[in-house]
Amino acid sequence: MAEHDLTALMAAQLDRHLVFPLLEFLQERQLYSEPEFLEAKIHLLSGTNMVDYAMDIHKSLDGTDDVPEDMVKRCAEVVSRLRSLEEAAAPLVAFLQNLQLV
Repeated sequence: MAEHDLTALMAAQLDRHLVFPLLEFLQERQLYSEPEFLEAKIHLLSGTNMVDYAMDIHKSLDGTDDVPEDMVKRCAEVVSRLRSLEEAAAPLVAFLQNLQLV
């Protein structure tokens, strides 16, 4: 069945976030081994801000609580950027939450 799988061809044309449901479906069907799915998910997550999820997958793949240092650094960068964006958007959010002004 795996020889007829077109997911790799379709995934190249889709947004990374749309590929996850496809991988989950294939994982439930057990077309590939579990480590192959985990490696594919880590590769897919490498270009996103979903670093915590990638760290969890890496832990389950290796069976340890250790994660690579580059993932830890990337996580810190993502959280820092999120906080700075929240601070920058705070005045707008406060304005929109004030029913008297809106």
